[in-house]
Amino acid sequence: MLGQPIKGDRDMTQQITIDQVRDYHSANYYGENITVVATGNVSHEKVCEAVQQHFGSLAQRSNVAPINTEKPVYIPGLLMVRDDEMYNSNVGVFFDAPSARDEDYYAFRLLQAMIGDFRFDKHVEHLNDMKKQYNAMHNMLG
Repeated sequence: MLGQPIKGDRDMTQQITIDQVRDYHSANYYGENITVVATGNVSHEKVCEAVQQHFGSLAQRSNVAPINTEKPVYIPGLLMVRDDEMYNSNVGVFFDAPSARDEDYYAFRLLQAMIGDFRFDKHVEHLNDMKKQYNAMHNMLG
């Protein structure tokens, strides 16, 4: 990520073990997970020879179980956030949109029409409106 130190988080790097580094390498650097691209005036045969020479000994598959592959569970929920914490909150709303041939396609299109498009200037102007805040103290201070 941009803005992150390239050597990692200083607090975390002191706790990493050699086994964790080996597991990370085994889980991410293997034959089926690597793509080699060559551009310009290159010889296809020489590129293939170099790839075979440098990557030929890599395992084709990883023997480490992948992590963080769970699918999220979408549940209806209500979130209460204090006003003074609003600037710290982020919300993402996601839908598994059905394809045009799915039996739920038209029901989803109806839901899309009911929800409509989100516009910042139209839908969030009330966040700083003192009349619409949660308690009378905000009105007095506002």
